[in-house]
Amino acid sequence: MDAATRDGQVPSRKWRLRLPERLPNLNGKWLTLYTIVWAVVLPLSILGATKGAYVSITTPTMWSAYGFSTTEDSRGLNVDSVLSPSARASGLEAGDYVIAIDGWAVPRTAARAEARDHVLKPDGSPTIFAIRKPDGRIFDIRLRRSMAFERERFREAGVSFPVARTLAIAGSLLRPALFIPAAILLFLRRRSEAVPAALSLSFLLFAGIATNGDMLGIGVDALNIIGAVATALLFVALFAFPSGRFEPRWTSIPFVVLIPAFLVDSPIVGLVVVVSALVVLVSRYRAVGPGMERLQLRWAFLGLVAGMVLMGALLLGQIAAAAWQAHDPRWVTWQYAIFGPLLSATFCVMALGLIVSILRYRLYDADAVIGRSAAYAVLTIGFVALFAASQKIIELLGQQYLGQNLGGLAGGIGAALAAVAIAPMHNRAQRWAERRFQKGLFRLRHGLPALVGDLRETSGVPQIAAATLDSVVEGARASRAALVAGDEVIDAREIPASEAGQWWRSWAPAAHDGVDCDPSDDTFPVRVPLEAEGHGRVGWLLLGARPDGSMFGKSELDALEAIAEPVARAVQVALTRSEREAGYERRFEALEKAVAALKAKPKPSAA
Repeated sequence: MDAATRDGQVPSRKWRLRLPERLPNLNGKWLTLYTIVWAVVLPLSILGATKGAYVSITTPTMWSAYGFSTTEDSRGLNVDSVLSPSARASGLEAGDYVIAIDGWAVPRTAARAEARDHVLKPDGSPTIFAIRKPDGRIFDIRLRRSMAFERERFREAGVSFPVARTLAIAGSLLRPALFIPAAILLFLRRRSEAVPAALSLSFLLFAGIATNGDMLGIGVDALNIIGAVATALLFVALFAFPSGRFEPRWTSIPFVVLIPAFLVDSPIVGLVVVVSALVVLVSRYRAVGPGMERLQLRWAFLGLVAGMVLMGALLLGQIAAAAWQAHDPRWVTWQYAIFGPLLSATFCVMALGLIVSILRYRLYDADAVIGRSAAYAVLTIGFVALFAASQKIIELLGQQYLGQNLGGLAGGIGAALAAVAIAPMHNRAQRWAERRFQKGLFRLRHGLPALVGDLRETSGVPQIAAATLDSVVEGARASRAALVAGDEVIDAREIPASEAGQWWRSWAPAAHDGVDCDPSDDTFPVRVPLEAEGHGRVGWLLLGARPDGSMFGKSELDALEAIAEPVARAVQVALTRSEREAGYERRFEALEKAVAALKAKPKPSAA
């Protein structure tokens, strides 16, 4: 006992900041509270999404048929663009506020939702709007609802009105159609885990309340808070994704500091949070070893990166729209037909990656999806670049040698050249993507045939079987594998050869050709026949499912079919050589025995 303790003094402890290690899972009263909140939010989300879908389907347009468009802010209904000559002639300008409709005072909150019944009238009906200028002046204007003007407006913008309506309806239905089922699925399966629980509640808030809350009578200020909470819950899940642990430990610092700040409605704060979340996820990906968590992060990255590309395109378009829609009415048309559906697609793409990852559904397809997406991106860029370059070169050549502008002919020739080049470009892009993102599968498809081709000349069937199984387990990520030749299990991986042999003796091959797949078989659901021209069927390659229980994708099955012929040929050549060498051995043994017998035979005595 030291002096301070003897004197009754409590020894001082140095204060130290303790960073959280993980998000706490929900149990007991906290799980009960979360369930109650979730159960209240679910019907509100469904109701908001249903009303939003109904209005989107039954209402062609609400305001623009009168010749102007509006947005709702904390001060009411703001005129953001004046579209028709009659509306401009009445003195209406961008920045004005609609304060009354046919004598009905527009409320400060939920203005668009409550104003809907006052502006949706038969075509040609007049409506009197009370307008307040930014300087406080108030005056009335009288405008007629005209769907003919609406269709003409779309035609001038180069957009078909039915197509625009279809896109807008699809955009309004897409987000709730994905988010609400996903939220229910996450709640039913994994609601006690922090990350799925946060995502589930965030999806519900986004699906029908934050986006359609005005139809539920919720004010703008309350909607801003709900939107901030939904976004904060989303980033809570991202900062601790996918397991709820903060690994490395420093990744809890931006979570503690930035999540409360996200409730501040500031685009700068939002940008900092987004960048910090990406940095955290990249650091976590680099820290975790190979396994399921790394595959989950790959799916999340796929959704986030694709969503951010769409979001970047959307932000550029919105910046242009904000700058020009007051002067060029076509921007309002394009915003209606393109920006709304693109915004829904952005959130859905980002959410899909998270949903697939959290539910651990077909995790081993992440590399294939990423590779295919990269290949199509490269192909698209190459196609556009080739078309633009060839068109420009043809135009320059035409001006130099023919003295005239070829115009549309140059575009047609450029498109034809790009179309001719699309097949080789596609093959090169696919090969590059597979080599870059599916290295194991690439080595299986392109390396194994050459390897077994060498082994068949120098080694036996056991060596060929060992090389084949090692490549297949690595490339296709099979949980187990075995190779059968001559009605005998030559070698096996992750399963005893005796157990594989027992399965083989109890299985009857199907009559059809090609790969035999039976997902109900827990041992070897995939059976690849080893057949070679001139040799017939020499054996089977038996494969278990992937470690997450999912079946192989098209890329893996194509690769397995590609290697079946060279492996079968190598096995047959090795078997033939082995039989020939065994025959030689038998002959040598017979000759040796004959020579020995001759030597042992007594020589005849000389008479």
